[in-house]
Amino acid sequence: MNYIELINSFERWLEVNYLPVSSQLLWYKLIALFNRCGWSEWVTVDNQRLMALMQMKRESTFIECRDKLIVSGLFEFQKGKKGSPNRYKIKNTFKIVVQTEVQSVVNTVVKSEVNTEVQTADINKLNKTKLNILSKDNIGSTPIKGVLDAWNNLGLTQIKIIRLGSNRHKLLKALIKDYGESEIIRAIGNVKDSLFLNGQNDRGWVISFDWFLEHDNFIKVLEGNYKNKFDSDKPKTKNKQNLQGSYKSVNNEDLETMLINKRVRARSGDSI
Repeated sequence: MNYIELINSFERWLEVNYLPVSSQLLWYKLIALFNRCGWSEWVTVDNQRLMALMQMKRESTFIECRDKLIVSGLFEFQKGKKGSPNRYKIKNTFKIVVQTEVQSVVNTVVKSEVNTEVQTADINKLNKTKLNILSKDNIGSTPIKGVLDAWNNLGLTQIKIIRLGSNRHKLLKALIKDYGESEIIRAIGNVKDSLFLNGQNDRGWVISFDWFLEHDNFIKVLEGNYKNKFDSDKPKTKNKQNLQGSYKSVNNEDLETMLINKRVRARSGDSI
């Protein structure tokens, strides 16, 4: 097993498949363990060790990351029993992808030799072609455009372009698929109503678009976890208005009557 080839194949696989960042990290940690174990067929490791490698505290979150790796067909998993940790086996998921790319390169070279033409491969153009085949969305399409317009109206960092096939593009498409454009725009509205997300916190941290697109972060914003809990200005304004209203209700005649009554009471007191 060639470590570098396996990593390169995984990165090529990510270009056409969605996998959360946390699950990607778990893939790298497991592959590192396989490398240390001499690429044995099965590696035995418990959840706590993998959680420590990933600096993850909640086991439920770890299990969710692991399950996404299993569903994606990247690993075969056997649940351990008491006193025996879980077992993992690398599945040869990338074999077809690698063979296809190798055959494509061979065909290109042979064709070039026959035609006696020398061609320079532009990897950026090749990647762009792949990505265009994968999706017909573009920056001006709906509902992506609606989400970007709502975000840019916040006055934060402006998002001018999203490259097709990028991690940002994949996360946004996943949110649109699961929640719809209206819910994402509603969550963006919650960002506007949050002083904390707009930098009024002890670190001066301001929300970014990429942070917002992470599923766990998006849910918290959508549920209003960062909304302002108190608004001290409203009660003060109300009291001030009430106070001003009470003064306006007293006219000059009332004030004159009050002063006369006060003088009469004072004289009555002196005569006693």
